[in-house]
Amino acid sequence: MLSLYGGTDSHLGHEYSDGLEHRIREEARNRGVTTWPLINKLLCGGLGQGDLGMIAGGPGGGKSWALVALGAQAVKMGYTVVHYTLELSEKYVGRRYDACFTEIPVGEITLHKDEVQKKIEELRGGLYIREYPAGQATVNTIHAHLEKCMQQNIEPDLIIIDYADLLTSKASKEKRDKLDDIYTNLRGLATEMKLPIWTASQVNRSGAREDIIQGDRMAESYSKMMITDFAMSLSRNAEDKENGTGRWHVMKNRYGADGITYDSVMDTAIGKIAINIRGNNRNDQTPQGGISPAQRRRLRGESENFFGF
Repeated sequence: MLSLYGGTDSHLGHEYSDGLEHRIREEARNRGVTTWPLINKLLCGGLGQGDLGMIAGGPGGGKSWALVALGAQAVKMGYTVVHYTLELSEKYVGRRYDACFTEIPVGEITLHKDEVQKKIEELRGGLYIREYPAGQATVNTIHAHLEKCMQQNIEPDLIIIDYADLLTSKASKEKRDKLDDIYTNLRGLATEMKLPIWTASQVNRSGAREDIIQGDRMAESYSKMMITDFAMSLSRNAEDKENGTGRWHVMKNRYGADGITYDSVMDTAIGKIAINIRGNNRNDQTPQGGISPAQRRRLRGESENFFGF
């Protein structure tokens, strides 16, 4: 039997009658444990080996920060993460991880080198960040890099791609067909390498303006929803961005319930994201008459500029 990337495969498949112990082992899923308990519960522990998870949203909504939060959680747990960036530079993504680990705002990381270094030394897992130009890398490019990592004794536990829509494919000149091919091959890559993959995707203009983004708002290709194992959207309007809030909607879940919407509290200066049951943000939101984290940072910046700090 031919494998996805050539060669032969002697594996006959999972033998059901003798495979109970293997099926119920928790370690088969724990590499993809997220930083959000409510999402872990929906995923029966986390994104499984061979699964493809997707976060959808509008531009500047916090998708990339959410991917960093997922990667940081895995590293804290002792896993090895390979993070591919097709939009931001390797160094800037690294600073976002610095902020996520230390809770020091990403714009102030360069002023706290010793604190960052101390936190890095305490981490249990490994993190590798690889940048590719948008529209030039393919799924095969990702596969080849992962093979190179393993040749150097780097065994990935979780793959993050920010984001899959910026990969390319030679399958067709049509954008829709390219995306279908990209996501199908990503799903195949996850299956072949027995690794969970998290990625992000854009929604269309009307979806970006909605309070709750449904699956039919995916940009260019609805097939992305059909191919992924778990997909959730993040919607944030201008007021949400000012107040550090948002809404997560579970669009698809092969492992349990979907169609659920959660509230979110977010501080995108440090990558801190909380996902809560709707109406249960009272302990995390800004008290009445108080100021939000975003407002606090803006006021601090204005005062520093005023006094010449």
